[in-house]
Amino acid sequence: MPRVAGRLFGLLLVSDDERSLDELADLLAVSKASISVNARLLEDKGVVERISRQADRRDYYRIADDLLERTLEQRMNKMRRFQQAMASGCIACGGSEVVRDRLSHMADAYEHMLDATSRALNDWRARRGGTKRARTIHSPERSK
Repeated sequence: MPRVAGRLFGLLLVSDDERSLDELADLLAVSKASISVNARLLEDKGVVERISRQADRRDYYRIADDLLERTLEQRMNKMRRFQQAMASGCIACGGSEVVRDRLSHMADAYEHMLDATSRALNDWRARRGGTKRARTIHSPERSK
């Protein structure tokens, strides 16, 4: 992540209200263009939201209300893709038992981490009483 994006994230994290690009550029002492590029990057990652105000043409940014859930879901998707690649590698690796065992071990470890993270996220949602996006996460069964 670019340094400006990290600074922008940190500033929005400790801000009570959404902030305009102009405010963010002034507070971080960087160009408005740099703030705009990095705000879009953070928006694409799902950690900030762009807000519009009626009768105001400027864009405002704030930390996403469900930041923890979004970031955990993104990480779980990455872990799931890696776990699936390791499971597929077990099938495709041919006759090498050492490689097959290594890939199988990695696939099992990632499946375990996915299950644990999924349970933790579901517990968190239940503890909070749910959110707008609340839904139960199920880890797909790994085919062997």
